[in-house]
Amino acid sequence: MRFHRTLAIVAAVVALGSVSACGLPSADSPQGAGEFLKTALGCKVVDIASPHEVQQVEAMGMTGINGGGECDDPAGGGGDVDFLTVEDMEAFQTAVKGNEDEQDDLMIGDDFAVDPSGDDQRHQLLKAGLLFLNCTSDFKAPEGVSVDEGEIDGCVTTEYSKDLD
Repeated sequence: MRFHRTLAIVAAVVALGSVSACGLPSADSPQGAGEFLKTALGCKVVDIASPHEVQQVEAMGMTGINGGGECDDPAGGGGDVDFLTVEDMEAFQTAVKGNEDEQDDLMIGDDFAVDPSGDDQRHQLLKAGLLFLNCTSDFKAPEGVSVDEGEIDGCVTTEYSKDLD
């Protein structure tokens, strides 16, 4: 399982989180998030992280999580997709805000966060109802793009990413 290597990526990117915005998909568990990704991306296999792997992510500074895993071999290709389930959105977004590296590339549901591998996956996840979480201090969405407040000051959710083609 590639999850160990991607733990570092997830921790570095750390722009994952869920907000209380109405209408975002909910997973309730790592298995639920995996099922969501199977439906949205056509993952062939979902590997659920062990408690030890989740503890490793927490040790890297990610707070508020309670599980995670990896969507292997999504139907459209583009690479595997990592995800975390989040039990405390405020704590999670506080951790996210503390690391501004590549924050606009991660997507969220109501209680889980996803690190897609490419633009095709991002477009599919947007269609499935996920949004980008952005906690960068200089974020400005273009006119006409929706932006909702996150759980903490300085974090927002939006369908816009400056890196999305």
